[in-house]
This record gives sequence, C-alpha cells and structure tokens, in this order.
Amino acid sequence: MSNKNHSGDSAQLSLFDILGLAWNIDSKYSSDEIEEVIGKLRAAKRTAEKHEENERHRREKEELERKAREEKEKKEAHIREVTSMDLPLDWENAFNQDVRTQGIHADSISDGLIFSLSNLGRVDIEYISSITGEDYKTIIGALKGSIYQNPETWDECFYKGWETSEEYLSGNMMRKWKVAKDANKEYNGYFADNIRAIEKVLPPTVATKDIYVTLGSPWVPADIIDDFIEHLFGDWRRYWYSIDNEEDFNTKHDELTGTWEIPFKNRYNHDVKVTRTYGTDRINALYILERTLNMKSVAVTDEVVCKTNSSGKKRVINRSETILAIEKQNKMIKMFQKWIWEDERRKERLEMIFENNFSCVRKRIFDGSFLRFPDMSPAIKLYSYQKDAVARILFTPNTLLAHDVGAGKTYVMIAAAMEMRRMGLSEKNMFVVPNNIVGQWKNIFYAMYPSANILCVEPKSFTPSKRESLLERIRDEDFDGIIIAYSCFERIPLSKEYYRNRLVYEQKLIAEIAGKKNKATSRLKKKQEAVSKALSELAVAMDDLYNGVYFDDLGITRLFVDEAHNFKNVPIETKADKVLGISASGSKKCKDMMDKVHMVQKKNDGAGVVFATGTPITNSITDAFIMQMYLQSGELAMLDLQNFDSWIGMFAERSTEFEIDVDTSSYRLATRFSKFHNLPELTALLSSIADFHQVDTLAGIPQIDGYTDALISKTNEFADYLKDISQRAENVRKGYVSRKDDNMLKITTDGRKAALDLRLVDPNAMFTYQSKVARCVENVADIYFKTTACKSTQIIFCDTSTPKTGFNIYDEVKTMLQSKGVPSDKIAFIHDARTEAQRNTMFAQVRKGDIRVLLGSTFKLGLGVNIQDKLIALHHIDVPWRPADMTQREGRILRQGNTNSKVQIFRYITEGSFDAYSWQLLETKQRFITGLLSGSLTERSGKDIEDTVLDYAEVKALAVGNPLVKERVKTANELSRYLTLQRKLVDSRIRMEKELLEMPGKISNQENNIAQCEADIAFYNGWKQENPEPVDSKVKKEATEKRKHLREYIHFSLIGHVLEPKEKALTTYRGFEIILPANMTREKPYIWLKRNGRYYVELGDTNTGNLIRIDNFLDDLRKHFDKLKNGFAKLQEREYQLKEELKKHESFSDEIEECRKKLEILNKKLGVDKT
Repeated sequence: MSNKNHSGDSAQLSLFDILGLAWNIDSKYSSDEIEEVIGKLRAAKRTAEKHEENERHRREKEELERKAREEKEKKEAHIREVTSMDLPLDWENAFNQDVRTQGIHADSISDGLIFSLSNLGRVDIEYISSITGEDYKTIIGALKGSIYQNPETWDECFYKGWETSEEYLSGNMMRKWKVAKDANKEYNGYFADNIRAIEKVLPPTVATKDIYVTLGSPWVPADIIDDFIEHLFGDWRRYWYSIDNEEDFNTKHDELTGTWEIPFKNRYNHDVKVTRTYGTDRINALYILERTLNMKSVAVTDEVVCKTNSSGKKRVINRSETILAIEKQNKMIKMFQKWIWEDERRKERLEMIFENNFSCVRKRIFDGSFLRFPDMSPAIKLYSYQKDAVARILFTPNTLLAHDVGAGKTYVMIAAAMEMRRMGLSEKNMFVVPNNIVGQWKNIFYAMYPSANILCVEPKSFTPSKRESLLERIRDEDFDGIIIAYSCFERIPLSKEYYRNRLVYEQKLIAEIAGKKNKATSRLKKKQEAVSKALSELAVAMDDLYNGVYFDDLGITRLFVDEAHNFKNVPIETKADKVLGISASGSKKCKDMMDKVHMVQKKNDGAGVVFATGTPITNSITDAFIMQMYLQSGELAMLDLQNFDSWIGMFAERSTEFEIDVDTSSYRLATRFSKFHNLPELTALLSSIADFHQVDTLAGIPQIDGYTDALISKTNEFADYLKDISQRAENVRKGYVSRKDDNMLKITTDGRKAALDLRLVDPNAMFTYQSKVARCVENVADIYFKTTACKSTQIIFCDTSTPKTGFNIYDEVKTMLQSKGVPSDKIAFIHDARTEAQRNTMFAQVRKGDIRVLLGSTFKLGLGVNIQDKLIALHHIDVPWRPADMTQREGRILRQGNTNSKVQIFRYITEGSFDAYSWQLLETKQRFITGLLSGSLTERSGKDIEDTVLDYAEVKALAVGNPLVKERVKTANELSRYLTLQRKLVDSRIRMEKELLEMPGKISNQENNIAQCEADIAFYNGWKQENPEPVDSKVKKEATEKRKHLREYIHFSLIGHVLEPKEKALTTYRGFEIILPANMTREKPYIWLKRNGRYYVELGDTNTGNLIRIDNFLDDLRKHFDKLKNGFAKLQEREYQLKEELKKHESFSDEIEECRKKLEILNKKLGVDKT
C-alpha cells in the first residue's frame, strides 16, 4: 500500500476511521504491516498539526507586527501633530472675546509677555497673541530662552504649559531633568532645549565629605542599617537554629512617623560586642542603636522606693550607667559615619539619593518689575523689593514674607491680595492681624485702594450676639479684604466634617504604608489605632453646641497672617525626649492656626497662605521646621521630612548631657541641638517659600552710619569683679561648687548685670560717672536739647533691670535726666501703660513728640509698636539676648514712616566686659539667620542660635582681657562683609545667566523684524516711484476725493469695530493691508499695517488726520528700520557684555575661606567654638 501524497488526507482520519479501514484491507497484509501503516498515518497527522500550528504562529506574529507597526505609525503621527505648532484653519483664540484683552495692545511680543504676567499671573501664549496680533509660533520663537514648556503641564498642546525661565529653571532640577529627558525621548527631541537649559544650571554635586549623615538620617535606606548591624556584630544567623523568614529580622522604617524599628534586639544573645564594645550589661547595643535611630536619649534607670507614689516605687536615672551608655552611643555613631562611605557601591548609591532629593535645588529669583498695579492709588509707590515680593506671592503656592522689621510688609500683602483678586487668582482674601493694629491695617488699605470694599472684624464687633451675622456676611458677600483680629479669628470653629475628612485621609495614608512589611512599625500601628479611635469618637460627638457658619464655609482662598512668629508654639510629635524648648502639647491658639492653614491649602491645591514676620527664627533653627510645617508640608512629605524626628535626623546633631534640676537638686538629662548640618540644603528648601529682605535707605528707611559705640572705661571695682567671675567659672568647671548654687548661666547673667551697673550685683557698690547709665544720660540729654525745635524722640532699651522698688536702671536714668534739665513729663516707662488703651495713648504722645524719651524692655516695647515718626536715636543700654530681640528693638526706629532722614543707634560697651563679645555673637548669629532665609548660606554646619550662655573658655578669655578677643571680633566682621558681597555677586550672576539664555530668541526675533521691514521699505519705495503725486488738477481732485472717502471709511469702520473679539482685514492701502485690531477701545483707536512685517499705527479721535498719520508712518518706515537696527545692535552688545562679564568668574570665596581659617585658629587659641 503506497502512502505517497496521502499524508494530508490521512491526517484528517480519526483512530476509528483507521481501524474501520483496516477491516477492509486484504488479509494478505500482516498485522505488523498494518501497524506500520497506522504509525505512518499518525506521524502524518502530527506533521500536519505541527504545520498548522506553525502557520497559526506565523499569522499571529504578522498580526502583532502589523498592529505594532500601525501603533508606532499612529504614535509618530500623533507626535508630529502635537509638536508641529500648526493650528486648524477654523481655530479661534479663546481670548478674542475675553474682557481681559479689551483695550489692551502690546507693541512687541516681549511687552505681551509682561502684560500676560501682570494681568493673568502666568505665561499665556493665546493671550499674548490676542494683544499683539502675532501668531502662536512666532511668539514662542521670539520668547525662546525667556520661557520654557513644562513637559508635566503641556498636555500635548504646543501653546500650553509655558513658564518663565525663572520658574522652570528653579526648584528640584534633577527631577525636572529626568522628566525632560523622558519627554524628549518620547516626543522625538521636542524638549531638547529644556535639557540643555537645565544642564547649564544644575547645581554642582556635593562632595561626600560635606554630606552630614548619622544614625537616624531619614534618607538612608533601612537595608544599609541592616548591613551596618552585620558589620558591627557579624552574622546573627549563627545564633539561630531555625529561621522561618529572614525578612522578619530586617530593620523597619516608616516615613510617616519617622520611626525606626529593629526586630529581635536580643538576636546576638550575650555577644561581647553587644554588651561591651557598643553596649553595656544594662542596655545592649541594638537597644542603643534603635534609640539613636529614633533620636531618643539613652538613659539607664533604677527602681527605688518612693513613699509618695501609689505604687511605692519610682524610677530614677543611674548616672554612671547612663554616662557609659551615652559613650557607647557616640562610639557607634562615629563608627557608622566612617563605615558608611568606605564601600564604593554604597557610597555611589547614597550620593545619588542625596543629590536627587536635596542638593539639586536651585533658588528662584523673583522680578516684580513688570507689575503695574492699575487699581492702586497713584500716591502709593512700592519699592522694587516689595514688587519682587508681590511677584513671589503671585507665583508660588505659599510664602514666608521674612522682611526686616519696618520694611513695609503690610503694603506687600495688601498689594498682592488685590492683584490676585484682579487676576482671578484669589476670590476671598483674609488678613489675620494683632488686635491692636486692625485700625492701622484699615487705614493703610484705604490709602492704597481708596475704593476697596473692606470688612474689619474687631472684638467689639464680634460679640456672641453679632458673630453669626458677621460670619454670614463674610461667607455671602464679595469683599476685597477681610481684616480680622487674632482673638476673633480664634473664635471661628472648623467643622466636624473637616476633621472627619482629615482623619479619613490620614487613615487611608497609614493603611497604605502599614501594608508594606518593611514599614509596618509598632508606632505606625498605634497611630492607626489612634486615628480609628478619634474617628469613632468624632462620629458620636455632640455637635449641637454650635450649628452656625464654620471657618471652612467662609470660602477663604488666600490667608495672610501678620506677625506670624506669634503662632510658632505648635504641638510637635517627637520621640526625641528631653529636648529643651520642644513642646509636645503646644498652645491651642497655634494648633488652631495650623488646622486652618491646612484647611485653606486643602481647598486650594496646597496653596493659599502668606505668613509675614520680621523674626521667623527667634529661639532656635528648629523654628524653621515650624514655618515649613505651615507653608511647605507637602514638599517636606515628598522628601520624607514631614515629622520632626526625620527633620532633625537630616539637619541637626544632638548632644545629651547631665545638668542639675534646680527644683529637685537631682541630675537630669538635657538634650540640645549642638550643631546643625546640611545647611545649604536646608536654605535651598526654605528659599522656595522665604522672601527675605534687609532694610536699606532706598526703601524709605532712615540712614544709619553703623552703630555709635560708647566705650566705658573699666573701673578698678569692675576689674576686681571680673577676677571674681573668672574664679567662679574655674570652680564650676572643677566641680568645687554645686551647679544649683552656681553655673555658667548665672555667671553670664551676673557678668552682663555688672557691665551695666555694679550696683545690680553688689548692693554696696557706689555710683560712678564711669558707667553706662551716666554715659547714656549724657547722650540722651544732649540730643534732647539739640532737637527741641522739632520735638525729636528717643528710645532706651533695657531688659536687665526693670522698674521696681529699690535700685533699678529705669529710675536711675529718669532721675539723672531730670537733673540734666529734662522735664519728668517728657520721660515715660512703657511699664506704666498697663492697658491697651493706655499704651495707645502713650504711643500717640510719642508720635507727636509730647513724650520725648521712652524706656522699655524688648518684650514690652519691641513688638508691634509704631512710634517711629520722630525717633532720632535708639540706645541699647544692655545687650539683647537673641538676634530676634536686636531686630525687633532696632525695627522701632529703622522703619518706613520715620520723618528723620538720618538716625543714630548707640551701643554702650563696658571695657573688659562681656559686652563687645556678646554683640559680636549676636551679629554672627543674625548673619547666620540672614543667610539661612535669603538662600545664600554656604557654611555646611553651624551652631544653634539659642546658645547664649558663655562657656568657661570664653569667660576666662574675656576676664583676663585677651587681645585675641578683639581680633576675633574684627575677623568675624570682615567675614560678614565678604559673605554679603558674595551673596550679592551670586544673585547678580543668576540674573545675568537668565538674561543671556533669553538673548538668542530676542536677537532672532529682531533679525526677522529687520528683514521684513527692509523688504517693506524696498516695496514702498518702488510703489512711490510707480505712483507719483498727481500734477493734473482734475486727477489731483479725484485723488483727494478718494482719500476723503477712504479716511471716512477707515474712521467709521474703526468705530464699528470697537471691542470686537476678532481682527478684520479692512482694505489695502499703498500695498499694505489695513487690519482692524481685536478688543480695541474707542479711547485708543489704532490699526495694524501689514505686508511682510506688521506695524502698529495709532490714530486720532477724528477722521481728518488719520490717513496722514498712516502716510507719515510709511514715509518714515526707514526711521522704524533704523530703530530696529539700533535695537539689534544693542542686543548684540548686551549679549557680548553679558558673556564677558560671566567669563570673569569673580568671587570672594578666597577671602571668605581665609577669614574662616583665621577665625578657626583664633577659636582654638581662645579655646572657644562659636560659629
């Protein structure tokens, strides 16, 4: 039986078909032969099936390739479409019928950009097109370098998502670079300009040696901590016979609470390294490590009998065991900081993490010169720094207005609020201000905007009976500004619904994190339980007590808070125990403010809050965290710094020491932040919210030629007292005296008092004319009598000795002034004004010059007091404790509204005392704060500003009159000067770089304009040759008649086209198209002349001279061409100058480094460590 050519047919036979066939086969075939046939048939079937399967795979592959090809072609076509910058033929500009373009015309595209920013608060290509008449593509080309398209907001539309170069080339540049790279790849090189621009301004990489890292740094991955544990103690697995899941031993870290958790802390049993090298018998190394990661103090306690406790027991710190444990903790930290950079792969990984998150932030420079403030009173003129601050408020979500005291922050906030109303960026603005200055705010508001609709809410108008109707007015009416007193603001509750929604959001967030095994810490679980409990309690809570208008019903879209430093005492959740100055409970007033701030931000996409204060950082650099929590909480969360423990893990170095508890005479652990690190990264982070400005004479501030230092010679009695101070310091250092009885704080305070007047520390001391009081009285009396005609006033600040029974500086000054002939009714103590009404009366008398000498403390006279009108001199009779105190004091006289063009500030310094050194420390700390807030800090590390107590070495150096102290003061002042110069140099360079980036686009646009104008001149000259003026009287008359009809036609067409949303081509005149513009007003008629170029021609109110105006423009086209050429030459010259200037690479870094090294040497010689 032949099977040739039967394989295809046989393949279709089933086994039963084959068996049936076999019955009919002749018996001459043996069973083996039949079996062979069947086998061949089966093989043929398998071959056919294989062939069919291959065919199916081939068809499927071809189909997939076809679909992929079609998809690719479709995508490429889509990319070509969205990046081609072409519009449909029937395209209509959305702004052609918008009231915001009515009557607005821009002569140039760059002017159009300014109008767009000033009227809309953003770059809008459609708007610019509408007011310039230029097409979108031309506008984008002309503004190249001045604007960039953001790949995250362009929405695949070539004219959307554009931002100014200042906005786009600032912030986290590494993140923007990655986004641009991905988008450029996806859209075939469309975002190449973005990448080039970003790469030019990427901040330099921070060297590893400059990165501060410690146990608890939140950006260090948890697996690195596991590696460190194994590095210290070896493989823990050798102690375990059976392990179900090794992941159970991994360190956990949840970013929400900032908690680190090390499971199985006894995993190493009693290994010597755990109980001796890095731990103790009482607390093993992994317990110490976990507490260190969590910023907790390491303390060993003992249980003792206590009859006063109900349990009869209490726990007290075992000092010797705790000192040993702290030593082990410090040893572990040092080992970690050395080990972490030793492995090259680990080093590269950490450098990448640090760079991507922290060191790639570029500060944005705000330029408000484009702002016109059309609704503001012409009598009010803002200074350039105030306009820049308004621009920041317009263009950023939240702002910390950290301008110096007296710099006019009120004007900035009002102007910004009204501009946001005009631009449609904010519907309802609320200003929260101290109770005593509501009236002052109201007066300034009306002075700036006389027709503004303002509502003032004061305690007298916010009584319980009036409250509800007033809140309904705020909710329902359209006010330009609502000025509300602090105490009234506090009385507006947030709704239960708001708190419920917030808790639900928090619950979801926690659940998401808790679902990840390596993040599910016990603290997170406790927080989860607490939120669930709070939700349950909220659900059953009685809400009947108040059923009126809530704060979240008012519709506030922008909240301005004046003197915002009053709201810094917010509750801080932290595991860092025993930290001085940190409150876990905070105040109700500050918690309420935080809740309301976050509510406003929640309703406005994270934006909507402006805090204004001249002293945002007063007690410690940790104040910066509070301000960031108010204004930057979203950004902190992106960096995993949203909780205090993570923040200090990134920026602070803790030190824990024993000190005497004065109340109990027992030892207590006190934790302070001895140093702050990664400061350029902190200042870069702050720069996105903080707008800092130091007062200067250009801003209407009186001129001051530095301090007038009155040096008082050292008396023999004071010299003897200094020796006593020195010995006391020696006794404290050697432990000869109990720290309850004497300590460095007491010594510092007594030294300050003695420098002021020895009678403050020694009742038996005698009066001497060789004293601060006597010198101060001489100066005050001298100025008093010299300025009698103009009734000038003076302030004397003194915190050390206030009015009381017995000897005090206040009464001494007054008595001595009276002896000099100053009438007693011309001298006042702020302490005598005990009510707000009495204070206001006293301040009014000072402003009028009826009271001419006012004495007060920083606390009572330094905050929110406006008495600057006639102030001619300020006297620091003692040294303020904090930089903020100095700022607030001097803000009383260095303030807008002072009628004196020049003033004096006296500092009284006793020779050989702590005074000069204390002043230098204050200036150093103020410089540090200035650098932090202005975004110009270059130091990687620095000491905290709260450190005001002199240490042993400082007291000794000052007491013995070491000449190096004077040299140190001089060097520190030099450093301050160079740092200021460097900051200004950097700011100037950033502005020049920005301008240079914009130049190619401007030059290219100017070249196009010149080429088009040149072509139009050639055409017009040819037209005039071909069409000479008629000579024949009849032809001349006909031409005159035609011109009359034409000018009337143009005139009436213009009138009929007023405020029309679209341009209209009217007619052709002398070869140029006359175009009637869109949104033209009757008050300012004009036309466009168009041929190759496009020209703006302003017309008159009547028709008679309009045609002549057009003729004159065309005849003078060469003048327009010359202007363009001149502008082109200026642009080229400017570009050359910018390039040359940027080549110079000027810097004061060498001088700064030299001063720093010199300071370091002096510090070592003096035995002090002050940054």
